[in-house]
Amino acid sequence: MLSPKKVGSLAVVLVGAVTILSLSSQIFETNSKGYYQIKQAAVSGEMTVINEPGMYTQLFGDIHTYKISDTFFFDGREGQPISVRFQDGGTADVYGSLKYRLSTKPSVQLKLHEDFRSDEAVKMNLVAPIVQEALKQSAPHMTAEDSYSAKRAEFTSLVEDQVTIGIFETVSNKVMKTDPQGNKFIETYLEIKVDGNGQPAIKKLSTLKNYNIEIIRFVITDIDYDDTIDKLIALKKEAEQQKVVARANAEKSKQDAITAREEGNARIAKAKADEEVAKIKEVTQAEKKYEVSVLNRKQAAEDAKARLIKQKAEADANALLVKAGLTPLEKATIEKETAIGVARELSKIQLPSTFIAGGGGKSGGALDPFTAIGLEAFMNINEKLATPKNQDK
Repeated sequence: MLSPKKVGSLAVVLVGAVTILSLSSQIFETNSKGYYQIKQAAVSGEMTVINEPGMYTQLFGDIHTYKISDTFFFDGREGQPISVRFQDGGTADVYGSLKYRLSTKPSVQLKLHEDFRSDEAVKMNLVAPIVQEALKQSAPHMTAEDSYSAKRAEFTSLVEDQVTIGIFETVSNKVMKTDPQGNKFIETYLEIKVDGNGQPAIKKLSTLKNYNIEIIRFVITDIDYDDTIDKLIALKKEAEQQKVVARANAEKSKQDAITAREEGNARIAKAKADEEVAKIKEVTQAEKKYEVSVLNRKQAAEDAKARLIKQKAEADANALLVKAGLTPLEKATIEKETAIGVARELSKIQLPSTFIAGGGGKSGGALDPFTAIGLEAFMNINEKLATPKNQDK
């Protein structure tokens, strides 16, 4: 059985152990990766920065934890949207987010802690007001309709620049315009003023620069316009759709006209080609006829030459015959004329209508009627007359 003294000692040990265990969270602290912590010593109040992840001695000092990279949401879930007013008076709620990174330089981290005292305060009291001011100062540079369509990217870029650099200095300009009904009115618009280097003149530097806070990403996810702007946008969208349809129809008509023209050109080209083929055929036939004509003329010339040669030969032959006597033509002509003359003279002879033959010859034979009239002697004389002298030889 334990003595009272031992029981007292054991009790003291147990109390000490319990005390140490209950106070261990105040004695030791752990810094996680992606965070840094500001420690204020319990006795001296000295401020130190713990940037490295791991366990260290807290010794009852105050610890403030900061997330190195964080996101400020104004998306309607984690944070409320930001209301803005555009150049034309239209209003809208803007939704989006800004991702930023805190400095890892101890002196800047200590300064940030001294000014805001907590990570949540940095987000809501430093980052959020800068984003809100940048959005409100950017919206008047354009109409609600512009921010919806043509200048949506420009609007986002302008807001990000004013978050990062600072609020730009602006000048107000006025311009005379005419509405669709022909009514004239003065429109006032803002223009960013530039410095001597052609850069935007800064009216107020961004507070984020004082703490070396880096902007990683700025996004506008949606713009919820008021009812009036929504109606105008709906009408604008309908008009744009009609324009698209009209342009499509015009383009179709244009293409149809081009197609018709090309088809016409194709038909013309085909007709020309057909005419060209017909022309080629006609030319070919004409050339063929011409060549045949040329050949015929050449043949005629050759025939004429042949006839001349033949006639010359005949002439030469006749010349030789002339030297020898009568030419064949002359002989034939004489024979023809002699025969005609003999025939003519024979036709003049008057023969007796009655002829009585008797046998009074020495031989006692019958008398030949032709001999009786001397006709045979006449024929012999005729033959001699018809024979040229040079041929009697």
